Amino acid sequence: IGADVYFQDQNVDFLKYEGPVDPKYTGGISNTFTYKDFSLNLFITFQGGNRIRLYPAFHTGYSDFDAMPREFVDRWVMPGDQNTTKIPSILDVYTAYLTNGAGQEPYNTYNYSSERTASGAFMRLKTVSLTYNLRPALVKKWGMSAFSVTVVSNNPWLIYSDKKLRGQDPEFFNTGGVAQPIQKQFTISLKAGF
Repeated sequence: IGADVYFQDQNVDFLKYEGPVDPKYTGGISNTFTYKDFSLNLFITFQGGNRIRLYPAFHTGYSDFDAMPREFVDRWVMPGDQNTTKIPSILDVYTAYLTNGAGQEPYNTYNYSSERTASGAFMRLKTVSLTYNLRPALVKKWGMSAFSVTVVSNNPWLIYSDKKLRGQDPEFFNTGGVAQPIQKQFTISLKAGF
């Protein structure tokens, strides 16, 4: 780091506005299709018009939990790589020792640069549910007024998100960036009326 870089400078003229963190628009689409004794419900959510910051993946040291982010595949490795990638190299132990802790500053600068922002727009298949209603004649034979079986899948598919996210979930933020993808859930329910 050269002496001309001062990270505590109060002059913010060099900062670049990337856009709002909160989405400008959000919405959802839901529809139910029925055929004979089956009904299929689809619910899709979406948002857009915002920018989000990627999680700070680059450090001077790594643990077993954060040593292999996907970004490292495309990092600078050999002289000349700076012509094909903007992702920095990993700081080696010797250089970290020589810089006496100052080696962290370039990584913080990179983590909070415009290179580490992405579009917050996404479209997600939020819920899919398939219901089968037993026919009334069969239900009455069993002494019930109604009986149905429903299979539900929650969060089965992130249809669209910015490729820069590389698996991070644009819908759920955590400190310093976005969270990992939300879990898919599958449930089966039986409903009986007497």
